[in-house]
Amino acid sequence: MEHSYELVRLLAQGGMADVYLARLADVPVVLKVLNDEYANSAEARLLFAHEARLARVLRHQNLATVYGLAHERYLAMEYVDGANLCELLAIATHTGCAITYECAIAIAAAAARGLDHAHRLGVVHRDVSLSNIMVRRDGVVKVIDFGIARSRDAVHVTNPGTLRGKPSYMSPEQCLGNEVDRRTDVFALGIVLYELATGRPCFVGTTSFARMVAIVHGEYISPSRYDARFPAGLERVIRKALAVDPADRYQSAAQLGEALRDLARAYAWSSDGGCLAKLMADLLGEEPGAGDFDDETYVGPPPFAFAA
Repeated sequence: MEHSYELVRLLAQGGMADVYLARLADVPVVLKVLNDEYANSAEARLLFAHEARLARVLRHQNLATVYGLAHERYLAMEYVDGANLCELLAIATHTGCAITYECAIAIAAAAARGLDHAHRLGVVHRDVSLSNIMVRRDGVVKVIDFGIARSRDAVHVTNPGTLRGKPSYMSPEQCLGNEVDRRTDVFALGIVLYELATGRPCFVGTTSFARMVAIVHGEYISPSRYDARFPAGLERVIRKALAVDPADRYQSAAQLGEALRDLARAYAWSSDGGCLAKLMADLLGEEPGAGDFDDETYVGPPPFAFAA
């Protein structure tokens, strides 16, 4: 069955694909489109096909849904009306509206639930980062972009020794090109939690290589050095998630999530996202999101049709 998707506007441009807001009968969707440079790349098309196959099993409240793939070049997925964590931190810094420890814990706990679902199905995300976790306006957290995920039954489509992921969010074993498992996502989520709670980057360096060296050696500034009042329990959770040796980390996203829920209970905070809708209203205001089209017109390639 062919569905016509009308492009509304360009949302983001990446190295391999461009991301558009589109609509199908006034329903907002996101289209991830291989750009011209990669459209004829067999590896890129296989990565897209792999992401689409994962979508058949990755159905969870805290994971963005992929609807379908067509022509090995277009992926249609759920539109998340909100912002990613990188955007939220930038807005918070600009407006002086801090992301509280309670909200940081709630976001990380929700992301852990989504990742645990993927891990139980044999899927490792491998690219958990601030930009790949979104919060909807109603406070629901969504892990997005399983484009470089590794599944236990995957056919390897990248060249041996190729590093995939963002250097600032890689695990030590990922930086070294070693085999990864679900504990790699635990490490990356630990970085996200650190950055949400402190408002600062975790592993720093003037180059990607320098940041990767810092990761491999576990060199980061303890949150309490920035703020002597930083919750000791939260610092312990972060330290364990960021252990260099995978055997010393939480062994699953479920374990990390449980530690976060225990911590929230100890401080009488909510870990179920109750604080997040208010945070989103404070940061984004009450204006309608991009899903409200208001007769917007995209100036660019014409609408296209493909099988959903």
